[in-house]
Amino acid sequence: MHETPAPDPAHRPRSSRRIYEGRVISLRVDQIDSPEGKPRPYEVVEHPGAVCILAQPAPGEVVMIRQYRPAVGRYLWEVPAGKLEPGERPVDCAVRELREETGYRCERMRELWTFYASPGFCNELLHLCVAEGLSAGTAQPEPYEDIRVQTMSLADAWAMVERGEIPDAKTQIALARARLEGC
Repeated sequence: MHETPAPDPAHRPRSSRRIYEGRVISLRVDQIDSPEGKPRPYEVVEHPGAVCILAQPAPGEVVMIRQYRPAVGRYLWEVPAGKLEPGERPVDCAVRELREETGYRCERMRELWTFYASPGFCNELLHLCVAEGLSAGTAQPEPYEDIRVQTMSLADAWAMVERGEIPDAKTQIALARARLEGC
């Protein structure tokens, strides 16, 4: 549905050096000319992209997961989400992740829009998808994932955002969308 736009030709790197290549992310340092024309190093975290899923089994309800996030050292409530596999379409990834993390199946998955969560240093493009026609099933998370699934009211989830209990940006965006739609 949405493709990553091509880089601005006026800001192409003079050079690029890969520092680290991992399972989920890679890190490179690009030399890009500043407005004064002097080269400046920019650290870029490369990520293959991900999906986040707004799943509402009934109007006014939302499927949430709680899982431990080592990067922030705590458990977070989030909408279901997951990393794109090479060549995978975002809607296919969203169907897979919804089923694996929550057990829910859907009749339709549609992509709403894309966004960058941290474009100052990371190229991860997130695809916000909506799951429609849900039916419950059994979750099959990865062995290393510690996930708790809970359906909660949209009002309660949004109150958690307002109290600072849901600091995850992708989840805040998905819940804000649900509120705008009056779901």
